[in-house]
Amino acid sequence: MSEFDRDSGLSTASPPATGNPVTFHHGLIGRLRNYFLTGLILVAPLYITISLTWWFINWVDDLVRPFIPTAYRPETYLPVKIPGLGLILALIALTLLGFLTANFVGRKLVEIGEEILNRMPVVRPIYKSLKQIFATLFAKTGSSFRRVGLVEFPSPGMW
Repeated sequence: MSEFDRDSGLSTASPPATGNPVTFHHGLIGRLRNYFLTGLILVAPLYITISLTWWFINWVDDLVRPFIPTAYRPETYLPVKIPGLGLILALIALTLLGFLTANFVGRKLVEIGEEILNRMPVVRPIYKSLKQIFATLFAKTGSSFRRVGLVEFPSPGMW
């Protein structure tokens, strides 16, 4: 018995004879199964990533499309729909909104809007929680998530 087997408590003795021989799938079926699983491990994350990205682009396009006048939509003039135009317009609109709220008037409008939200009993906790999460994720200081907290939960002695 090797040192590793003694330390781990594993036995190197052969399995008890039960009349049925121990068979391993090292044949053609086993190799085909391994090739299939290897291919699946390679393709599945790529397929899921592409599918989720395509879904997100189409979702944003469908949200933005009603705000674009029909005369300015490319599918009015082209025989195919151009995916991603809504996403590009949404990114431009969010950047423009950020630019407009960065000045004094924009900050005042945001403060007024937040005061209105703070007076709504159901909306207030949802908005405050989401605002805190986004402020933490997009903080410019770079010190977010640098410290670890240890909490005793669910009972004393469990950490």
